[in-house]
Amino acid sequence: MKFLRAGWVLVFGVCLFAACSLNAIAQSTGETVVRSENFTAGQSVRRLVSVVPGDLPIILTAPHGGGNAIDGVPKRQGNGVGMFKAMSDAFTDQLTEKLADAIEKQTGKRPYTVIARFHRKYLDANRRAQDAYESPNAAPIHDYYHQAIVEAKKSVTDRWGRGLLIDIHGQAKEPKAIFRGTQNGKTTKHLVKRFGVEALQGKASLFGQLAAAGFPVIPDVGSTDLEHSAYDGGYTVVTHGSLSGGTIDAIQLELGRHLRVPGANIKTADQLAKAIIAFSEKYLPAFDQLKRNR
Repeated sequence: MKFLRAGWVLVFGVCLFAACSLNAIAQSTGETVVRSENFTAGQSVRRLVSVVPGDLPIILTAPHGGGNAIDGVPKRQGNGVGMFKAMSDAFTDQLTEKLADAIEKQTGKRPYTVIARFHRKYLDANRRAQDAYESPNAAPIHDYYHQAIVEAKKSVTDRWGRGLLIDIHGQAKEPKAIFRGTQNGKTTKHLVKRFGVEALQGKASLFGQLAAAGFPVIPDVGSTDLEHSAYDGGYTVVTHGSLSGGTIDAIQLELGRHLRVPGANIKTADQLAKAIIAFSEKYLPAFDQLKRNR
């Protein structure tokens, strides 16, 4: 699947998820299509996963904010799955879109986005396959979601050499705070190796910028405290971050409900965008030119 430039927003979404439709898409766009005989005809990818390419070395992902059912997939029961959760991270899909809008408004360029539109009770995209779903009908959606991230990472690496993935989540423990999730720095190994621990924990780090914008952040800026064990980074950042190598670092943001609800999330998105841009101007490629042009 190659990201197409001008206004490409998953042409899959207008097509049926039947084999003939998939073949037609593959022939007309040159994109790799996830195949499955298990999909119900009429199920569209666009209803389940939204993928938009970007022009910045930033990838925004949101696995738990969707509300759509998956045709032919029953609700998960969670038997044998540790820390099983089936509730959505309410409004994180909306927040992620608004964050992308705010970054584009402030820089003139848009980040990559991969957003789940399916409900977590059918499929948890932030889990490995064996824990993510119970029906084989859900497997291609899980694969598609993560393949979209892989392709976004490749595009970022090819264009800029390195970048940052930000995985957007919601938490109820601290309704006004943001928890950092990097497996205590493991998913940002490249960033820390290149720029030092200051890039993760210091005042110029993403969380330093968030704190300067007025967000309560956990752990505190400059603190050597371990990340909260419930929010220290899941499958997405572990799989797609720099833990096992590569130059794409990944940070999980766990935002309190008061920051995500409609009416508040526009302000949250604007402040998040400013913090991400301030961090990026110091630590990511392509932003020096943007800074000069602003």
